[in-house]
Amino acid sequence: MFRRQRGGGSTLDRPAGPSAALALDRVGRVYGEGPAALDGVSLTVPAGRFVAVMGRSGSGKSTLLQCAAGLDRPTSGTVTVGGQPLAALRDRELTRLRRDRIGFVFQSLNLVPSLTVLENAALPLLLAGVPDDGRALAALDGVGLADRARDTPDRLSGGQRQRVAVARALVTRPDVIFADEPTAALDPETAAVVLALLRRAADAGRAVVLVTHDPVAAEWADEALFLDRGRVADLMTGPDAGRVRRMLRGLGESR
Repeated sequence: MFRRQRGGGSTLDRPAGPSAALALDRVGRVYGEGPAALDGVSLTVPAGRFVAVMGRSGSGKSTLLQCAAGLDRPTSGTVTVGGQPLAALRDRELTRLRRDRIGFVFQSLNLVPSLTVLENAALPLLLAGVPDDGRALAALDGVGLADRARDTPDRLSGGQRQRVAVARALVTRPDVIFADEPTAALDPETAAVVLALLRRAADAGRAVVLVTHDPVAAEWADEALFLDRGRVADLMTGPDAGRVRRMLRGLGESR
């Protein structure tokens, strides 16, 4: 019901352009004297595209997300969000870009327990000094939680708290949403609800990048990008759980 495939070539082949919400060009990241955590990774994610990033432990998934989201600076290569090169930004400008143009959904949620559900959803607007003008309540309505706006997070289930995190990620109408293992602690039925919300965000024109180890979660994406030892190993269009499992097993056997 929520799946929708798009044409126009893969995210690896498609050149970056005005419609690219996110572009990585030969991005590398090295920590200390160890091997590269990322080694020449290129990726273009247009608006309205949902990409799952997958790989075994230590493949570079989290490092890719951190560099792409401006949480870490690459050692080499370039990252652009909405056409803006992140390397050209000072720390304060980078913080503003992350706040205004990027949405985050993490497994750890990071909801503020002393705030209401509505206040948690509105927090990015508050930090930006932007009047709420009903956006936070509309975002909660979009994830089916408008009726819980006055509750505090401790009164919600784990799945409901994750839906609040999705609403918070959407409230600034960002160019890109990054989701890092957002369903890892959820049961399959609740996970499907959260993934459907991310799918709907992509269908509404957001670029969505999901880091996950779950082959079933990857089925909600348009494409699955596989990393192995910091490099792009493969790209799968229209991923299904069976093919994803076989790919992940193959990456393990190649070590």
